[in-house]
Amino acid sequence: MAVYLFNHKNDLSMNKVCVWISVVGLFFSSAAMAQNADTIVTMRGKLVAHVKEVTPDLIAYTNPNESVIYKIERGAVSKIVFASGRVEKFADMKSLAKINGAFDWPQVDVATTEYETKGLYKIDLISTKATGTTVYSSVTKVQERAINKLKMAAAIMGGNLVYIKNEALEGNIQSEHGGRTSRAQLLGTVYCSELLDESKFKATLKEGDRYTIISKIGLRNNDADIQSIKTANEEVEINSVQSDKGFIYLTLTIDGKKSKIVHRVLSFSDTRILVAYREGQAYYNLVLSEKTR
Repeated sequence: MAVYLFNHKNDLSMNKVCVWISVVGLFFSSAAMAQNADTIVTMRGKLVAHVKEVTPDLIAYTNPNESVIYKIERGAVSKIVFASGRVEKFADMKSLAKINGAFDWPQVDVATTEYETKGLYKIDLISTKATGTTVYSSVTKVQERAINKLKMAAAIMGGNLVYIKNEALEGNIQSEHGGRTSRAQLLGTVYCSELLDESKFKATLKEGDRYTIISKIGLRNNDADIQSIKTANEEVEINSVQSDKGFIYLTLTIDGKKSKIVHRVLSFSDTRILVAYREGQAYYNLVLSEKTR
């Protein structure tokens, strides 16, 4: 008859060893799964994932160690680097410039197909127009001026790409009773490729903070270029901070009066905020500085 002797202390030690081995095994298993994952390269960065399906419109994937299936638009993906080493490239995405202010408008890209906006964040609709200075003005030149104004408005609104949705062009009309110059009117949608860090903003700035307007620029319907607008260094107080779809909005009291306009934050630091807003077909930036507590 076999006799088995058990030592309680040894049993506990063995249990600890087993648990330790399980944890180590899980760690190496997770690491191995991560190493064997695919890499989806998008305009916003890289996703380490397991690609499940690629269709003409979507790419389905799961995150490592998870079973939930996510989908991303194929137009927002530059390429997939599979764990096997195979690389599948898709249509090249636009390399968009970082816009640091309205005067960076020449770097705003223009899209003529909606496909080019895939993976970007929609900001707003904008509209601009231009007319010839004489009845001999070229419609091509007038169109170019309207496009430039569209890019200016996009930069003021914080966008680095504008998609032209509609374009109306009319050439010169000359007659014995006078004439009419060429004209162009454009309607576009502004997009940006990056969003602000909302948690950092709320940690840096808060309701009740006070500023001074030190700069104001605008592009109004009949302006040919961005205009610097004189300010009286009005005092500003932040009434509320709100967010929607990744964008940060402020309501302000300016010079003692609550503004009905909602201002969108484009950039910020400990001492300065750049905001954008529109009034009809006019687009504006305010630089708020000299914060006091």
